[in-house]
Amino acid sequence: MKRITIDHVSRIEGHAKITIQLDDQGHVAGTEFHVTQVRGFEKFTEGRPYYEMPGITARICGICPISHLLASSKACDEIMAVRIPPAAKKLRELIHCAQIVQSHALSFFYLSAPDFLLGMDSDPAKRNVLGVIAEHPELARDGIELRKFGLQIVEGLAKERVHNSWIVPGGVAAPLAPQTRDRILAEFPAAKAIAERTLRFFKAALDNYKEEIANFGSFPTMYAGLVDAKGSLQLYDGSLRFRAAGPPPSAALRSHVCPPGPGGRRR
Repeated sequence: MKRITIDHVSRIEGHAKITIQLDDQGHVAGTEFHVTQVRGFEKFTEGRPYYEMPGITARICGICPISHLLASSKACDEIMAVRIPPAAKKLRELIHCAQIVQSHALSFFYLSAPDFLLGMDSDPAKRNVLGVIAEHPELARDGIELRKFGLQIVEGLAKERVHNSWIVPGGVAAPLAPQTRDRILAEFPAAKAIAERTLRFFKAALDNYKEEIANFGSFPTMYAGLVDAKGSLQLYDGSLRFRAAGPPPSAALRSHVCPPGPGGRRR
């Protein structure tokens, strides 16, 4: 038996390592993925007032705190049996979309682009965001600008970029300021252009990795997500829909829909 250890796995939002066990013939006999993300939130929040939970829960992650903040605040909405005002719902969705923009920009430009641009077999010492900046400065600049766009929307709404207290049980703490609205509208075309350029690049880059796409991590699995009444993807609220691996999408989707809860509320 032989053990191969890949320590200090990078390109993830946390810390990890991989252990691979080889048999006497050199074939993979087993693998383990080690992560150290358990920090005891479930335990040290026992007994806390429910209205303190959003601010605590958001500390689970420094990259996507808004998702955790929203989930906890929505749970508090349910505890209080309140329907938040329509404007508050739209503002919550806006800040959530802004977080998704900055988080996806981080994931693609900083964590994935080095492989696509520099090649998966290139020198690991250079296969990182610094290597992307050196070899493809325009694309690297796009990544910085797109992430900044998302973060500035978060800051404009919540006055803080990370771990804000603007999303609260019952809605949000303050309305959208006119100057923030105007800045978002003014910067949106440039951000959209970056996203479109990046999508064109990404689709073209996939042609170089057909074998990896066909074989790497390819296995039957179910999928779950939130959808609206028309079946379109939702990121903030909606019905929970499962899709099985195998049946045609339409049949799978029709047979695995969790309807809204009591009183028409989405679960």
